[in-house]
Amino acid sequence: MTAQPSTTDLLGAALGVREAARHAVRGKGDADAVLTALSALIDHDHAALSRWDPLLRRHVTLAGSYPAGTTRYIETRLHDDPAFALIRHAPGTTSWWHDVPAPVRGASTGIQEVLEPLGVQDGVAQCLFSTDGRYVGILNLSTTRARCDEPAVRAVLTLLGECLAAVADPLAGHRSQGPGGSGHTCAVLLPDADGAGEAAPVPLSGEPLPGLTEAGSPLVALLRRTAARRTLPATVLVPYRQRMLELHLTRQGDRTVVVCRTVARPAALSPRELEVLAELTQGRTNREIADRLYVSPRTVATHIEHILAKLDVPNRVAAAGRAVAWGLEPAP
Repeated sequence: MTAQPSTTDLLGAALGVREAARHAVRGKGDADAVLTALSALIDHDHAALSRWDPLLRRHVTLAGSYPAGTTRYIETRLHDDPAFALIRHAPGTTSWWHDVPAPVRGASTGIQEVLEPLGVQDGVAQCLFSTDGRYVGILNLSTTRARCDEPAVRAVLTLLGECLAAVADPLAGHRSQGPGGSGHTCAVLLPDADGAGEAAPVPLSGEPLPGLTEAGSPLVALLRRTAARRTLPATVLVPYRQRMLELHLTRQGDRTVVVCRTVARPAALSPRELEVLAELTQGRTNREIADRLYVSPRTVATHIEHILAKLDVPNRVAAAGRAVAWGLEPAP
């Protein structure tokens, strides 16, 4: 009979999982390393860490060792399984094989047709939620041995939920980088354009700002241009409807994650001065800026005088250089 791990062993294993998760979030490791670290906590025969994709409305496997058919089930059919509905909405987010009531087990295609034929006798399905309450994915571990859920293992695995969720969360590790204080924050998933046209961004978190989820809006067009011409991740500042927006763009497969927040206007510049300064980054003349902003060239010249004074720079080239360093982009 295999000796039960000591509390010290379990805590050491948990620290290993947490460290592997941190490396994965920071891009210094991957989800495979997380599953390897989890094997020291639960000696599993099969495992999968999957991310919920709100655009495709399905799970996407980040790392796993289940057979191909089981992986397809987790990705494309698990979210419709009655056992999944039970564990996602149960108090707490961790459910073990023998916790599932008999009627649900009998109705679960995943248990009857996918797991039992593999000889699975125990295991865990842990729904993963971000700190702001979003469902971001699921951890599945299965064993061919019964009762792998000693009380200490249950407790430790539950405590690891937050760091495991960070590995699956497309927003984890995204940090604001602009010069102003933080305000309203939201995030969207921006699909790449395809032959059928440009799909609308999908909300990920927070209440999207006007124009941020409309396929043909000027703001979304600006996001697509920025994603196409900049090396990502990138952060840009955009004057938009009397607000200053900080947009942080990061690639995730074939789409772009955009974290948007309102920030304080840098250097006490007014909304109009920021619009003029953003135009300077494009090398435009006063007449060109006036035409784009529907003001007179004299008004543009006055704004530039104020900009130079507030930034304490000698000329418009230096002002434009400061704005480029901020990532300032012309308003859409």
